[in-house]
Amino acid sequence: MSTELADSLVSPAVHADEARIHALFSELRRTSPVHWTEPADYRPFWSLTRHADIMEVSRKNDVFINSRRLNLMTRAQEAAAKKSGGKYDRMYRTVAHMDNPDHREYRRVTTEWFMGPGVRKFEAAVAALAEESLDHIATFGGEPFDYAREVANLFPLRVIMSILGVPREDQPLMLRLTQEFFGADDADLGGGGGADASQRFDLLAQFFDYFTAMAADRRKSPRDDLATVIACGRPYDGPMGDLETASYYAVIATAGHDTTAAVTAGGLLALLENPDQWQKLRADPEKTRGAVEEMLRWVSPVKHFLRTAREDYRLGDTTIAAGDGVALFYPSANRDDAVFDDPFRFDIERTPNKHLAFGFGGHMCLGLSLARLELTTFLRAFVRRVGSIEPAGDPQRIHANLVGGFKALPVRIGLVH
Repeated sequence: MSTELADSLVSPAVHADEARIHALFSELRRTSPVHWTEPADYRPFWSLTRHADIMEVSRKNDVFINSRRLNLMTRAQEAAAKKSGGKYDRMYRTVAHMDNPDHREYRRVTTEWFMGPGVRKFEAAVAALAEESLDHIATFGGEPFDYAREVANLFPLRVIMSILGVPREDQPLMLRLTQEFFGADDADLGGGGGADASQRFDLLAQFFDYFTAMAADRRKSPRDDLATVIACGRPYDGPMGDLETASYYAVIATAGHDTTAAVTAGGLLALLENPDQWQKLRADPEKTRGAVEEMLRWVSPVKHFLRTAREDYRLGDTTIAAGDGVALFYPSANRDDAVFDDPFRFDIERTPNKHLAFGFGGHMCLGLSLARLELTTFLRAFVRRVGSIEPAGDPQRIHANLVGGFKALPVRIGLVH
């Protein structure tokens, strides 16, 4: 792969260009699915683009670890992280950054809140917030508005805030911090296109100040919310450290919001671009669950995660050496024609749908049940109350190579009266 192509693979702008990035992924899947990649401003790594290879690496948590390097950063950004981070070479240490046994112990703190039956306690609150979003759409009276800003970005943020126990008046602060963190490479969202390598860590400092105060409050006056569960969590039957506590809050507030916001907006765009699927969904709302799974596959909001090989490992015909970084490109896996028939067709009835939007293996997304609840509840309310959807301008995607999303999605929506 040339330096130019390698630079494209890590470019936030290229990841915002769906046609271009998927053409690149398709070529890699066909010609070099396990490819040594050397972008100009990044440490080199292996690019994995096939579904089967990403699943294999994801299963091998003892061989491919998270703690060394979780996502692509320029050399300058890595240096800024190391300078700020102290013991762990970074300012934050989330569950996603941990390997076993720490990963298992810290994940256990919130498992009951996020997995399976525990999520059901949120159904009524999520449904009420979905109806609030539809009520807001009604205020536009069928006139054009920005669906990303007015609906997709706010609905999942309010769900996360409600579960954490963050007051509604702090919504502007939470929205700004989450968008600027994942949009740190996008000039329109306060980023400098990577010019300021320390920006992301300045944002984290603001997050940590806010959540450190929240943790202190919950330890003093516990409540029935997730903030209390985290603040009083006891991995290894001992108190959680300040770094880990603040990191836990930060990853839930950011990843739990931005990924679902991206699918909420990207799912609507897919229906706009495939009106036959919208009509099919309107005719049979029971197809909602399948539609959500296809939206997750189609949007693939998490663009990549990195792993580091602890030992030499043979993946297909390639030997990955100990210490090498491995990038798992989930959008590529979710368009792999070895797994999905006609993968570039949006099909709400697709079955099976073995997408990797939530990752795979021991590090599969902790919040996947909550995300599915949010998306399914919202889409059911949307189908019930909306009669027509039309584009009203060009969508604008966030320039980001970690978590994608939308800066703008102009639409006209007519509600059923």
